[in-house]
Amino acid sequence: MHILLTIIVFIAILSILVLAHEFGHYYFAKKAGVRVDEFAFGLPPRLWGKKIGDTLYSINLFPVGGFVRLFGESANEAGALKNPRSYASKTLRQRFLIVAAGVCINILLAVFLLFIGFLVGIKPLLIDQQDVFTAIRDGQLQIKTGYMIKEVKPGSLAENVGIEPDDLLVEVNSRGVITQDLLTQSVQHGKDLGLSLKLRRGDSLIQLNIPKQKFDDKGLGIGLYESFMVPRILVQSVDAQSEVAKSGIKAGDILLSIDNVPVYSADDYQSLLTQKAVKIRYERSFKEYETTVTFPQRHSVVAGDIVFGSGAEKSGLKKGDIILQVDHQDVISPEQAIEYLNAAKASGKPAQVLLERADKTSTLYVSAGADGTYGVRLAPIINQNLGMVLEGSTLPTTMVELRPVRYGFFKSLGMSFTETYRLGKATLSMFGTLITDLFSKFSVPEGVSGPVGIAQMTSVFVTEGLLSLLRFMALLSLSLGILNLLPFPGLDGGRLLFIIIEGIIGRPVNQKFEQAVHAIGGICLVLIIFAVTYKDIAALF
Repeated sequence: MHILLTIIVFIAILSILVLAHEFGHYYFAKKAGVRVDEFAFGLPPRLWGKKIGDTLYSINLFPVGGFVRLFGESANEAGALKNPRSYASKTLRQRFLIVAAGVCINILLAVFLLFIGFLVGIKPLLIDQQDVFTAIRDGQLQIKTGYMIKEVKPGSLAENVGIEPDDLLVEVNSRGVITQDLLTQSVQHGKDLGLSLKLRRGDSLIQLNIPKQKFDDKGLGIGLYESFMVPRILVQSVDAQSEVAKSGIKAGDILLSIDNVPVYSADDYQSLLTQKAVKIRYERSFKEYETTVTFPQRHSVVAGDIVFGSGAEKSGLKKGDIILQVDHQDVISPEQAIEYLNAAKASGKPAQVLLERADKTSTLYVSAGADGTYGVRLAPIINQNLGMVLEGSTLPTTMVELRPVRYGFFKSLGMSFTETYRLGKATLSMFGTLITDLFSKFSVPEGVSGPVGIAQMTSVFVTEGLLSLLRFMALLSLSLGILNLLPFPGLDGGRLLFIIIEGIIGRPVNQKFEQAVHAIGGICLVLIIFAVTYKDIAALF
């Protein structure tokens, strides 16, 4: 039943998008006075047709998309140039609008669908890594490190051995699950070698040993949540005498956040250490912990360039001095030092600065100059050893839940245009990557899907509900519009290019040459679609 519903929805979505595109051509052709010979739903052979005026409205056997047939689309058509109702007889501007209308309708449809989605509440569109980080920070995206089991098929081997939904895969055959390929290979070899699994379920670690005799051709019978790779900071080693060790953090732990702000890199880690005592959330064996670390006095702020004749120079401050305190208050960051210096300036008193120079501490009284500034650039000191050695890594992360966003009328309208622009840029970038990879690596990049892949994604969105389908339809409509706009032979953009060339040179391009170029472009498009479809089919197996 689900497969049948998916097929129906897939055909309906594709037909709506293509018909909307063709309606753009149809409407502007009618408006320009061009005779529209046929407006068709589906692809031939024809099942039914009714002529109203000059136009035959038809329904065809294959219910995927549709087309519009205009009189005089080819200047070689008999009487096309002389007949005022032919496409070929129209002005450059009119022909440009007729060709571009399909693209415009698809883009406007995407804007409209996104507007409705933001108005009623849809899940945010995550295009790149920064979008993911923003969604995590704003609480829209709930994640878990590692691969989490979403479903266990009834009667499967997984159900029989006690695997449950929301279990986290900690180890497979005594190895950490770094990639999904490793998991797939381990399961495939289960009937020859058996399978050892370590799972995290709540606060418990569960060890399962499945002998090879229990495996059959149906495999394990689990489905995973959607996952992606996220940069993380791993604790490589911990000084046994440090405050970090006393707080409970150990080698092998993963740092998740500092004072509730997620950390993904060493720079994040350094920039967030603005207090002497910080709350650190970390993970060990896929279980989260939280602790407070009170660091010793840290040398975190250094005096950089000093303006000649400034208050800082007159006070005796030198480049390279390490700022320890301002008015008896520890400083961890340049921002803190500036805050305390400005407070002293506001009080009309010199700031008492404790500093370190050549491994010796001393105190200076620093005043602002006549211009009201201190005349010194303060910079952070990074890469300090604060009791642990860190290393960067990239770890698989499960997208547990992506919460919808909802805005008011005007915010939704603005966001629909903003998201359309962002998605359009991403679509162009992805198409460029596709062409580059096809001709340089003879491969299709990840993230590019053809009809088979789109049908497979439709199945997922059907399960998620109407709003997810709305978002998916908006993305497809925009992709259809943007790709058709590219100046590639065989696409609307290619036809627009020849119209522009005609305007530049002052005469039509040779029709036989144009038709040959579009034919070659059409063959190239078919080959590209074939390559993408082959990748989609291979991915199914």
